[in-house]
Amino acid sequence: MSTPVSRSQRSDDGGAISGGLGSGLRLIEVLVRERRLLWLYPLVVTIIVVLVSFLFPNVYRSTVSILPPERDFQSMSVPLGDLKSLASGGMSLPLMATPSDILGAVLMSRTVRDSLVTRYGLDRRWGISFDKAVGRLLSQSGVKVEQTGVVGFWASDRNRFFADTLVNALVDEADRLNRAIVTNKARRTREFVEGRLTETKAQLDLASRALEEFQSRHRSVALEAQITAMVGNAAKLKAQLTADQIELSTLEGTLSEEHFRVRQLRTRIRETRKQLEDMESSAMGDSIASTSKEIAGLPRIGQELAERVRDVKIAEALYTLLTEQYENARIQERRDTPSFSVLDRAERGGRKVSPRRALIGIGTFLVGMCLAAALILVREYLSQLAVTDPVRYNSLATAWASLRPGKRSTRT
Repeated sequence: MSTPVSRSQRSDDGGAISGGLGSGLRLIEVLVRERRLLWLYPLVVTIIVVLVSFLFPNVYRSTVSILPPERDFQSMSVPLGDLKSLASGGMSLPLMATPSDILGAVLMSRTVRDSLVTRYGLDRRWGISFDKAVGRLLSQSGVKVEQTGVVGFWASDRNRFFADTLVNALVDEADRLNRAIVTNKARRTREFVEGRLTETKAQLDLASRALEEFQSRHRSVALEAQITAMVGNAAKLKAQLTADQIELSTLEGTLSEEHFRVRQLRTRIRETRKQLEDMESSAMGDSIASTSKEIAGLPRIGQELAERVRDVKIAEALYTLLTEQYENARIQERRDTPSFSVLDRAERGGRKVSPRRALIGIGTFLVGMCLAAALILVREYLSQLAVTDPVRYNSLATAWASLRPGKRSTRT
């Protein structure tokens, strides 16, 4: 049964402790007296830690800077699977991704890393499996998009010059992938537009001959300027609708359903179709008889003429749009220029990024001094306690001895 401790005894203990170690000057005096222990042991430990750090190989990092790509870079059909692979690299694309964001996605894509591991045999170089080599390449590279749009891309390796080779090869492989994507997309677009262009040319010829034959049979029939303008507007809408449908068909094969460009085209197609339905139901019907005084007596012939003129104008407008798209697709398909510009290539060897031995040495020495100071103060406190309160000191010594493995095993 423990005996109660009196208030006077507790105050005496507190006074002894405060008198022994409570004073700041006393603490400084103790540390100055034990200054040899305060810096010598941390210094020895620091030397050992720094020497051990030399057993770890140096890691070097090389960086390249890439200028912001042009705005048309965003229209490139980056495979959706490559963009999703960024999740494993800790990078995500915003909803309204800029060309720089998409370039960063391509640089970190699985396709680029797979190609590079195969090209340089990194799995054999590092002595690991192919999948692990791809994962290691991801951990040894990274991308950062600055506010200015400049893309910074880095790669690291134990060989400072191979780090240059690695980061430059990653950039070249991303450029090759970009150009292949643009070429494939342009080829698919050209082939699709080429077929529609042939069909439209045949429709234009057929509509032109039908209009000529109709006008030769009904020489006195002519359309009013207002009806002609209305027919021209309907033809432009129809041509724009067809052009949007062509673009949507080429994008749906490579972009997701939620991509902003796909959603934008679908919305515009719905609106254009509604406008055409409203226009055809009102302008191409009974309103011709009331609008055109010259053909009021011949509403059927006037309506037929308007329809034939409309068919010709639609075919003409569509043929013009398809011709422009066809020529643009041919240019993109044969284009062999870089898809982005590299501002600074890595050519001088990477800079060392780890191990940072100076930082390790300073940190180890400071932590060692803190631990040494704590040990010195604890030892001083115990020595003062042995004089001022031997009972408590003995109880602490007994408790400490019971925690030591040797003592515990001897007692048992």
